[in-house]
Amino acid sequence: MPAFFIQSKDYDVTRLRGHRGGPSWGIDPARVAMLAHDLQPQYLDGLSARSRRVLVTQVERTLAWADDHQVPLLASGPRPSSHLSQRGLLGTCWGMGLSQAQAKEVAVPRLSAADVTRITKRSYSAFYATDLETELRRGNRDQLIIIGVYASHGILATSLEAIARDIQTFVPYDATADYTAYRHTAALDLISTMSGRVLAVDDLPQKRPRQ
Repeated sequence: MPAFFIQSKDYDVTRLRGHRGGPSWGIDPARVAMLAHDLQPQYLDGLSARSRRVLVTQVERTLAWADDHQVPLLASGPRPSSHLSQRGLLGTCWGMGLSQAQAKEVAVPRLSAADVTRITKRSYSAFYATDLETELRRGNRDQLIIIGVYASHGILATSLEAIARDIQTFVPYDATADYTAYRHTAALDLISTMSGRVLAVDDLPQKRPRQ
């Protein structure tokens, strides 16, 4: 059983638009990859109905943008455990986590495609004890757009590890979510002041029309 429980509260993510900011990095489709972070249905069940609906819509938009700009897609998920001790301290906080079957599920059909690289996580950060950095370096990618859940958990942790590895991170506030507006806002503010650039889905660069 989890050691603590966080109650989700409904909020309007569009009210967080004022928390955009961070380093003056620009997204280059030739340098960037996109990480769909922990978008298993069971994790999204922790959100309010509105937050889940908006998140899925915005995630689908960002994935379509990635396809249109030939940006490689990666999807993270937890490593299932057969015993609580395999979870380490995460087991103390959250219990056993997802089952083998639940860890394979995705909340957005695009993420089940064969061209999506799977990242199996052992902790909050998608870099810890995974091949994420190796996959990025192999593709000559030193930028990472992170979408999904939860902003104050794995997304924040991943962005902090990314900057230590000289990888620029971009977090669309409206393609991420959290239990509450307070937690979401706090995470965005920490990212923009410490480890990455917070922007909107509409801020993603568009192809220039041919002359």
